[in-house]
Amino acid sequence: MMHGNQRAVTPASQLRVLILNSLLDGGGIDSHTLSLCRALQLQGCEVTLAAPHGARWIAAAREMQGICLLELNAKRIAWPEILARHLRERQMHVIHAHHGRDYWVAILAWILSGRKAAVVVTRHLMTSLKERTRRYLAASSSVIAVSDAVQNALRLVDPDRTLKLRRIYCGIDTERFRACTAERHRVRRALGVPHEAWIYALIGGAQKPDGKGQSYFVKAAAQVFERHPQSHFLCVGDGDLTPQLRREANSLGLDRNFHFRPFEHDVASLMQAIDVLVHPPVGSEALGLVILEALSCGKPVVATSLDGIPETFIDGDHGVLVPPRDANALAVAMSRLAADPRRAARMGSRGRLWVEANFSLASLGRETVQLYQDCLSGARHRQHRAS
Repeated sequence: MMHGNQRAVTPASQLRVLILNSLLDGGGIDSHTLSLCRALQLQGCEVTLAAPHGARWIAAAREMQGICLLELNAKRIAWPEILARHLRERQMHVIHAHHGRDYWVAILAWILSGRKAAVVVTRHLMTSLKERTRRYLAASSSVIAVSDAVQNALRLVDPDRTLKLRRIYCGIDTERFRACTAERHRVRRALGVPHEAWIYALIGGAQKPDGKGQSYFVKAAAQVFERHPQSHFLCVGDGDLTPQLRREANSLGLDRNFHFRPFEHDVASLMQAIDVLVHPPVGSEALGLVILEALSCGKPVVATSLDGIPETFIDGDHGVLVPPRDANALAVAMSRLAADPRRAARMGSRGRLWVEANFSLASLGRETVQLYQDCLSGARHRQHRAS
């Protein structure tokens, strides 16, 4: 029997969760979505992932054992009814959306389903919420901010605290992202990079105008190469900025030491080959999932001190923070790590311990399940008071 303010809690092992991602094309939001599916599964939840049939990462989703995949092959306008039917038939407890374009789809599906389910959305961006979006999120859902920076940005447009907001950090599969010497040699051979080379990598979309700061990476690379000619530089990602970057690298005499690769799902293997991750975005960055992936592989990081990035590691302990749009500062930080490989290795080792303690799949799963349970028990309490 329940007494006083006690509320019935649905155990994690009984929670049925529908995760919605309308892109799943390889960005940080999509990496987080797959990690969340795994984290919830480890907590004992029954997880369904809804994603487009032709998504770039749909094959990776199919490979996730124990995850039910709902491939959306209809026009987007039909998605709310498809999802509503799934919510009803599977008696789902939660629908959880990730991309901003999916918020209204999740809320409409919830309304059409007639279920007393919880609607949860994750905010992965620093960009401001539109007032209309803030109102319908406040009325219908709980909101997860992936960093304190995102949470603070949301508070600025929500001074009356109408949003049901909670900060939950991303989680990293530290078993997948673990240093492996044999894999390091294999990937370097595939890249055509000498075994003794010192490799810096930037991993991220290369869309105009600034991408993830690739142009500053190229400029810094030229300075680093003058001091450390054994250095190689790797740009991993797709976008319309790539041809310009190739021209810039060639004009600076880096044609043999600067490499471009399209983005791929197996980032963990690629991380093995590198020595330092460089992450210099200049626009906005909610957190920086790729930083956590690199640290988990024992790789130190050089990154810009922007938005949520300083939350991902401790400057001087796990890597180096530099000002945005400062190629000279970027080059100095990169060169210092090449000049002291032992210090770089210590940073990487400490970084992995940091990720294990603060950004694990277990933490992500526990905190998200707790939010789901709070949402569901709160809904039951309001229903009981209304009756």
